[in-house]
Amino acid sequence: MNLTVKNLRFLLSFLISFSFLLFFHGLIYPLFLYAGENWFQKGVNEYNLENYEEALELFNQARREESDSSEIAYYLGLTYRQTGNFQEAAQRFMEAIQKNPFAKEAFLELIETLYDLNDLKSAKDWLIKAEKQGFSSGRLFFLEGMVLLKEDHNQEAIKAFQKAKAKDQFLKSSADFQIAVAYAKDRKFKRSRELLQAIIQGDPDSALSPLAREYEADIERNLEKYKQWGASVGVAYQYDDNVVLKPTGVIPGVVITGDRDSSIITSLRAYYNPLLEGNWFFSNQYTLYANSYFNTTTHNLLNQTFSLNPGYNFGKSALTLPVTYSHVWLSGTQYLGVMSARPSLSINLLPNHLGHISVGYARRWMVQPALFSDEDRDAHIFIGSLGYSHSFWEKGSLNLVYEFTWDLTDGKNWENNGHRFNLNLMIPIRDKVSLSLSGELFYQDYTRTHSIFGIKRNEKTYSGTIGLIWELWKDVTLNLQYYRAKADSNLFIYDYERNVFTLGIQFSF
Repeated sequence: MNLTVKNLRFLLSFLISFSFLLFFHGLIYPLFLYAGENWFQKGVNEYNLENYEEALELFNQARREESDSSEIAYYLGLTYRQTGNFQEAAQRFMEAIQKNPFAKEAFLELIETLYDLNDLKSAKDWLIKAEKQGFSSGRLFFLEGMVLLKEDHNQEAIKAFQKAKAKDQFLKSSADFQIAVAYAKDRKFKRSRELLQAIIQGDPDSALSPLAREYEADIERNLEKYKQWGASVGVAYQYDDNVVLKPTGVIPGVVITGDRDSSIITSLRAYYNPLLEGNWFFSNQYTLYANSYFNTTTHNLLNQTFSLNPGYNFGKSALTLPVTYSHVWLSGTQYLGVMSARPSLSINLLPNHLGHISVGYARRWMVQPALFSDEDRDAHIFIGSLGYSHSFWEKGSLNLVYEFTWDLTDGKNWENNGHRFNLNLMIPIRDKVSLSLSGELFYQDYTRTHSIFGIKRNEKTYSGTIGLIWELWKDVTLNLQYYRAKADSNLFIYDYERNVFTLGIQFSF
């Protein structure tokens, strides 16, 4: 075959190109294949030198070259964690676990990162998955204990920490410290201090010893502040422009006097709150309130109340069973007594946000007999309420309550269903001065026809209070308060308006 010059040139060009491709494939292409590994190794070197920003750039470059590597994803997670980007770290650890083959060591790092993010539900899910993968290390049990401790499952947390130190003796001091924290949260202060002292005495120069000393000091300070016994006494001057609840309208042939008067109020409160171990708690209280008018002595009031309040703390909620007895004297004569029991459940909705629900029963009996049977106010009272409270700043609080009452009286003129809406707001306005605001609407629907007026009674009572609370000195408080109430009733004799001004001082012990 005769080859032309043109054909020879084409053949020569083809051979040169083919040789270049062989050279590229044999020498240059392997360099590209291993480029990712080079970026990764450089990243590891920078990570070990704690140059985390440089390591992050190198690992991301390696990930672009080799996106299927679980090892690169794992080291990216470690680096993001060191730089404080826990959200990104968690994503990379999940990626390292989900790749094939997965990075087993990423499980524990992911759980710890989710704990730091306060995503306890996800942390618990991954703890279960880690156990299914065969993890049973001391660190796994330690992390389980940390999650349980943050959820206030203190006894379960203690068991997990005990497993952790049994598996890994290097975790003994750290686990004992967390067990001491769990005991303190359960108010088992003696056991907590014993463990803290063992940590300090076992290795006084360890990094954990100063923390143990500080925590022990915190326990001591809190115990000193906690008062199992306490009391307060108060005295106040009060001016009331409608002591006898004089109707706003005129009653033909009836003249009502003595509606305006001043009085002296004295009060006493004493309580005992024993410090119980575990989740149980208990408190009891005695209060005395006396209001003595200068002229209208027929309305002098003396009220004594005893209350017992056992309860159980579930962590995110608490159940209480307050039982209360009150006895009232009017003008020196026994007037009425009330015994009540009111189980209540408080639920932690969010930090500083509580929900409340309660049901209750009360028995009221009037000591003096009624003028006639239809006016008998002896009663069985059934109660239900819903509430919400929010604490803010250091001493601020907001409380909202709806309460339903069924007052089942022996006399038909007083039987009623009540709906009470109440709002209370405490606002700190200066270091030792707070503003107190409250408002209430009480709607009563009387269920039976009045035996005298021949209609069913219904009324709305509006009331509000504004007050200043000033801490003059430690345990000495000055109170200034204005109260106004207005009742609107379809029976005019129950319509009234009332204004009360109070200035008092209280001493606490």
